Amino acid sequence: MFRKLVIVIALLVLPLVMGVLRHKETHRLVPQPRGMVLGLYAGLPDYDYREELERIAASGATCVTLQAIYRMERYDSVEVVRHPTSSPTERSLRMTFQQARRLGLRMMFFPTINLRDEADNATWWRGNIKPRDWDLWWRNYTAFNVEMARLAQEGGVEWYSVGTEMGSTHPFPDQWRNLVSEVRKVFRGKITYSVNFDSHDTFAFGDCLDVIGMNTYDPIAKLDDYPSEEQIRNAWWWIVYKARTLSKRFEDARGPKPVMITEIGYPSVAHAHVGPWDFRTDKPADPGLQDHLMKGALDVLRNWSDGEAVFYYLYGENLNQKPIGGMADRTYAPWGKPVEQTLKNYFALPIFEGHIPPRPENLQEAMVQTLVSHHRKVRDYEDAVLPAWVVDWERSHPEDARQAQATLATEPAPKHKIPKGREGRS
Repeated sequence: MFRKLVIVIALLVLPLVMGVLRHKETHRLVPQPRGMVLGLYAGLPDYDYREELERIAASGATCVTLQAIYRMERYDSVEVVRHPTSSPTERSLRMTFQQARRLGLRMMFFPTINLRDEADNATWWRGNIKPRDWDLWWRNYTAFNVEMARLAQEGGVEWYSVGTEMGSTHPFPDQWRNLVSEVRKVFRGKITYSVNFDSHDTFAFGDCLDVIGMNTYDPIAKLDDYPSEEQIRNAWWWIVYKARTLSKRFEDARGPKPVMITEIGYPSVAHAHVGPWDFRTDKPADPGLQDHLMKGALDVLRNWSDGEAVFYYLYGENLNQKPIGGMADRTYAPWGKPVEQTLKNYFALPIFEGHIPPRPENLQEAMVQTLVSHHRKVRDYEDAVLPAWVVDWERSHPEDARQAQATLATEPAPKHKIPKGREGRS
């Protein structure tokens, strides 16, 4: 009799125990996605990226951005086409998606537009394209994204990027919203777009995205040969302010808009802090400065647990020329340099996805300081004007405007406005 009673009790308790276990599983802590950008442009359209993916996974990264290069022939072209050698074939893409999935890497697919002669001609790039027929270009670019997003959906991709650093397209927010709407018909993951470090103020279509991306090549201490730890820390806290300002600007009924850093990186050259985006530089190798900059950046980002994800740029260039990296290498590649261990240490930190959501006071502080910054420019520089979004925001949030003006009033004003380009000079 006692044995039967025990069995009955066990049967009654088992569903409760299983329910508790399932509840714990759904609420387990998931590491904040932190990983690396892998450029799928080895020069061989059917290149096998298995070795690179395994190395990324072994570093402790939990995710990877798969960046594929496509091109416009000229700045005024209306078509987006495959690069004859740098664009991966569909077969290669499917294989790469499968390999990353097997390694447990969460994936972002990042189709990127380059111009044919971009490596040799810095005048034109994707940030200032000017198609001769914008309507036709938007039709073609939308169709291109729908096809790429369909492949991403088939491959189990989590994030899909509809574009990056395309500042001259920002005056067309409705076309971007239409493009994203078309992509959603074939892709069920999260859709992002990456705003370049210098074009936040013209960016106006964050409302249609699931997460806003940021490419963080902001100059640091431009007039100094070697930045201090304090200069790097202050610059990166300002980048966090920029991210939180975007979160607040595009907040909706679901809450603040998630923001991720889609690219963070420095080439291992002298003065990398002055122009972190400059891959054409002929300055001498300086892997110590690269590590110094990344250490400072990551010391700040370890506190940015409200970030959606962080991706280091770049695994390496010329992938078919081994070994990648090394102390004499001048590219962004981390391998065989001090920054490799710095990245591994960062990937291992216990930062969890959504564990600490952005606090309203953090977002408010970031917004007010951003408004102060814009008003300071208008006060100090001859040709500065308030961006349209600032005017609109202050009209609908007068208390933020009052706080910004009160903060600015505590600062000394210059006797004369400074001509643009003369900042920091006597």
